[in-house]
Amino acid sequence: MNFESILKERINQKPLKQRFNVHTFLEHFSIVSYKVELHKIAPLIPEPFKLWTFESGDREYALISAVTFKDKDFQFHNINPKPKFAFYQTNFRSYIINKKTNEHCAWFFGTNLGSVSHIIPKYLWKMPWEQAKYQCAFHVEANVYQEYSVLFESKTGKGIVEIEGSTLEMQLLEGFKSIEEQFFILTHPVEGFYHTRDHQLGTYEIWHPKMKLQMGTAKKLYFEFLERLGLVSEHEMNEPHSVLITPSIEFEVILPPKKVK
Repeated sequence: MNFESILKERINQKPLKQRFNVHTFLEHFSIVSYKVELHKIAPLIPEPFKLWTFESGDREYALISAVTFKDKDFQFHNINPKPKFAFYQTNFRSYIINKKTNEHCAWFFGTNLGSVSHIIPKYLWKMPWEQAKYQCAFHVEANVYQEYSVLFESKTGKGIVEIEGSTLEMQLLEGFKSIEEQFFILTHPVEGFYHTRDHQLGTYEIWHPKMKLQMGTAKKLYFEFLERLGLVSEHEMNEPHSVLITPSIEFEVILPPKKVK
């Protein structure tokens, strides 16, 4: 598979400004990832999907990520007047392949949103979203995060993201054969799937340009939601597979989400 070519194709396919599509910039964007043995996570992934996996030693692993950011200037394209919103968000996801289409996608276990507007995806679209309270502090010098601290709490549990940035661009990480494959699978899944609150399969799509990511290091990490799922222990959370950060990235969200028939 030519990952570089497919990634360029995804980036060039910027969606039209349809009525309910959302445009936003994601600030303080971080991807904290963990490798999880396949037998732990496989029961959580339904048909027609399979996990993207890699071998390490004599074991097979999948990746899960906690993706945290601030939505800035969140607005609908074609709804007037155009109110703008800002709030923090954390997505919990893994990386899957749709066996029907062979497309690489994301599987979303749940989302925390630091806004009362969570009621729209939660109740209107029955997405697995919960409102959370966030406390955040950031300090950036010369485009490097000297401080990145995010604390949050919701019905799904508490979270701590205390990391530091660096000047080092994203390096080739364990499990990937090339940096192009890594960009495509880890940073650029444009279609996401999830279980709705009424036990159906839902999906939505996003678009964004290629990310300019820097390597980060963990100071203190905790995601109670992942612990409750039985995927990562509290001790393991402070030994992540990888930490990646970018100060800002443009995003388009194609709405409304759909149910998969």
